[in-house]
Amino acid sequence: MNLLKTTFLFCLIAIGGYSQSKILFARKLNNDRGWSILSIDPNGSSEKVVIPYSSGMGEYNPDISPDGKTILFNTYRYGGWKLAIHDLTTTSTKKISHSSNYYTNGVFSPKGDMIVYEKNVGRDTHIFIADKNGKNETILTNTMGKENRIPVWSVNGECIIFYSDKNGSNDIYSITLKSKKVTNLTKNISGNDFAPSVSPDGKYIAFFSDRNGYLDLYRMDTTGSNQINLTNTLQSKYNSYNYYKDRNMYWRFKSSWSPDSSTIVFTNITSDNFDLFTIKIGGNDLKQITNSSSSEYTPVWAILHSGIRE
Repeated sequence: MNLLKTTFLFCLIAIGGYSQSKILFARKLNNDRGWSILSIDPNGSSEKVVIPYSSGMGEYNPDISPDGKTILFNTYRYGGWKLAIHDLTTTSTKKISHSSNYYTNGVFSPKGDMIVYEKNVGRDTHIFIADKNGKNETILTNTMGKENRIPVWSVNGECIIFYSDKNGSNDIYSITLKSKKVTNLTKNISGNDFAPSVSPDGKYIAFFSDRNGYLDLYRMDTTGSNQINLTNTLQSKYNSYNYYKDRNMYWRFKSSWSPDSSTIVFTNITSDNFDLFTIKIGGNDLKQITNSSSSEYTPVWAILHSGIRE
């Protein structure tokens, strides 16, 4: 969610046009082989299935359009990971990936007319932008490393924030769409930084890091300064982590901001399962909002259109 989305949506909420904010996430249900996409209230209540498991490895990694009517998500129903859009009013689903490559981690632009995503190119993974239907794509990271992942938009829509292994370990980078100027924001030499998210007010970036040997959530200014560990109280034997040793797990971790930029929802581990947590931007008021027998992945804070059938 970004400032343009937030201002527009809050205006409509004031006149009764939109429902309360929700958190979307992925989880396996019952005996399904793959994931479904569900919604819950920010306090962990009122759980509902939004996009049920279809086939293969299922559905995960949702993002919501600025008008609150469309979910962009990963799905295995078309053979290999592809991007699809799901109309929340009609419940129709449409594939928007146009080649046999794997597409993952799609995110709507602030205006909703573009998307950014990652796609495999041979054995490498690069960041692309395209129109909202997945056409007219442009690669952004051809001068970067071999692994470029989890892109998000800046609030003004002029930059893409992502992580890359360009310098041998993972750092958070920004790239401007016009000039293609690349800036290393974290410059971390003692670990790996990954999975960024941008606050709707444009002031902060949240990201995960293993620099202390644990899966910790950090917050920094959008310039990369003032990097603060928000979750050192969660450190335990369960979430000891090294990105390259545990690299098959990186995709499960994501954070997302509340519309008012006061709170972050994120994935972490306190037992054998992955759960969802919320925390204030100052590192206080940590809450675990899921506690099921299955694991919850890839949360996103969303405001869904009130016309959606629940």
